[in-house]
Amino acid sequence: MEAVYQPFQGLCFNAAESFVSYRAFFLLSLGGRNTGDILKILVNSIPMAGVLTGVARYLRNLYTAMGRMDRMDISYFKGRSPVDFIGVAANSARRQNASRTARYFPDPVVFGLRAASRLKYEYFLNRACKKKGRPGFDVYHETAFTPAKQTRVPTVYSVYDLSLRRFRETQPRDRVWLFECFIKSRLRYADHVLTISEFIRQEIIDEFKLQPSMVTAVPLAPDPLFAPCSEHLVEKVRHKYKLPRSYLLFVSSLEPRKNIDLLINALMISSTDIPLVLVGWQGWGQKKWREKIKDRQLANRIIMTGHIPDHDLRAVYSGARALVYPSLYEGFGLPIVEAMACDCPVICSNAASMPEAAGNAAVLVNPYSSDEFAHAIDTIVHDSRVRDELVKKGRAQAAAFTWRKTAGQTVEVFKKVIK
Repeated sequence: MEAVYQPFQGLCFNAAESFVSYRAFFLLSLGGRNTGDILKILVNSIPMAGVLTGVARYLRNLYTAMGRMDRMDISYFKGRSPVDFIGVAANSARRQNASRTARYFPDPVVFGLRAASRLKYEYFLNRACKKKGRPGFDVYHETAFTPAKQTRVPTVYSVYDLSLRRFRETQPRDRVWLFECFIKSRLRYADHVLTISEFIRQEIIDEFKLQPSMVTAVPLAPDPLFAPCSEHLVEKVRHKYKLPRSYLLFVSSLEPRKNIDLLINALMISSTDIPLVLVGWQGWGQKKWREKIKDRQLANRIIMTGHIPDHDLRAVYSGARALVYPSLYEGFGLPIVEAMACDCPVICSNAASMPEAAGNAAVLVNPYSSDEFAHAIDTIVHDSRVRDELVKKGRAQAAAFTWRKTAGQTVEVFKKVIK
């Protein structure tokens, strides 16, 4: 899943004995909590304000579903004081411009600014957690890169993937530096780690030497908006974005880990001349595949739309011949189940967490073999029986994931932490 470009968590930590003693005293001072009480949650909502992809999409769907549950009191912390609403998602064009501007500054400068910003966040977080006159929070959900340094409220820390370790060469250097500098000093402040696939759960346990009981995997789900669209709506959206009648589809940020270069290679050696539509904001990193498109005169076969809002994206999914998702590494692979929910067949990598998301409802391919992807493309374009079977299986696979179920399992993790 795409990492959130957030500043990191402070620079020093208390001794373990002091931490345990203080936490025990604080929880005793609350007088405990019985299961009939309202669950008071404080969540870092800064990542929810990102472009509506990956992490932002996950968190907004999760907390929308949790907000519909009984006996929930959710407060959103944006860096100053808690509020009772999520707020709007970022404008994709503005966020992309801001990200592009940040790239002009030296990496050490960006590192320092984001670290300082995170320290400021921690200061106000601790003030919010001890503010007099406010009902105490039962749990704090940390949704940024590492847990915050605070000991007043039990912390559940979300880890979406370990790409900053496993694929650090595909990430901006300042982001990797932040992670490496601060994760060791901040992980101790997490009472429980929440992640989004069993694959990532095992990676977290192995990487940080955590007890298995401290890490829980709760899968994601497609937004309920994603469903098959009428031919009329598909045609309308196709015309809006100047898309061809038949196309393959890729949906994600255009950044190195997504393996677009291999996808271009597969397209060149396949026996079909079907175009490829790339949907997603520009992301980061070098894009040598752009030069390959020019050199091989593929400009007429590659269409880049930029970020597309969900109400149009569902029609783009519905109109595609197939989603082609060759990513090298994902925390879950949300576009896989989104496409399936829209009756779009899926070809995806057989790596990392993607087989969990896809089940037996996709064509799983080695992400390092352009020949295998080319063969899968040819099969799915030319064989209607294969497509029909994938659509049927995909519809059932997508239906197995719901945000109501995800929210319920997440709440159970919260309750477990505060017992």
